[in-house]
Amino acid sequence: MTQSFTNTHRYFLQACLVQRFIKESEALSLLRRACEITQEPFDESLLAEVISTLNEGINSLDLEFRKSHDEETGEMVLALVNTNGDEIAQLATDYTPTELVYLRRIIELIITADDESYSVSSLLALSESSKLKSAFTKNAAEQLLDRFVNDKWISKTSHGRYFLTQRSILELQTYLKEEFEEYIQECTLCMDIITRGERCHVANCSGRLHLHCADRYFSSRPDRKVCPLCSTAWTSTQKVGPSNPHHSQ
Repeated sequence: MTQSFTNTHRYFLQACLVQRFIKESEALSLLRRACEITQEPFDESLLAEVISTLNEGINSLDLEFRKSHDEETGEMVLALVNTNGDEIAQLATDYTPTELVYLRRIIELIITADDESYSVSSLLALSESSKLKSAFTKNAAEQLLDRFVNDKWISKTSHGRYFLTQRSILELQTYLKEEFEEYIQECTLCMDIITRGERCHVANCSGRLHLHCADRYFSSRPDRKVCPLCSTAWTSTQKVGPSNPHHSQ
């Protein structure tokens, strides 16, 4: 810890070590509480300074706060991530080696899904468990998938398809980009990984937009709804991600 750390920084970091992944509104609540404890003045603008200072101090511990936007709501989210080595193995320490292999396989199926659907059916996810060296029963696999959902590594649509959560995208960012470079797409505007949104209908154009990015971008250009890369008319008919991303759990 550096000398620039105050008790407010320390209390905030301790709270984040427990939760690991939080919305910006939740981070502000934690910081407000830390300021109340230390009797320091609170202001919402303080959050950016606290995050920057903490990142300088915890970098040597292979930890880092990463910021992004929820792909569905656009709300800012924060994750305290491990920046060293195999992130799945280091973050998902509550799983057995076989369970981690299964998690890896589910993530692989999601990322490599056809036509950028970035999702996998529950039937296919269950069938993959029988291919493991130490296979699970169907019931055990269902329980483990539910656990992955409860731990916020994946989520499930009302149509029974699994997709990555914002937690996975943020915490496993390095792993995803290194392991699945040819499949990973980034939003043209915010440059974050995109697994839910819209894409340009031109086949060789890499234009991809989160829904909240598209709304913000096109609302300022109501008479010119074109791809920000190739200037072709943007139809919003070509989707990225599962067709029905609303959570069932």
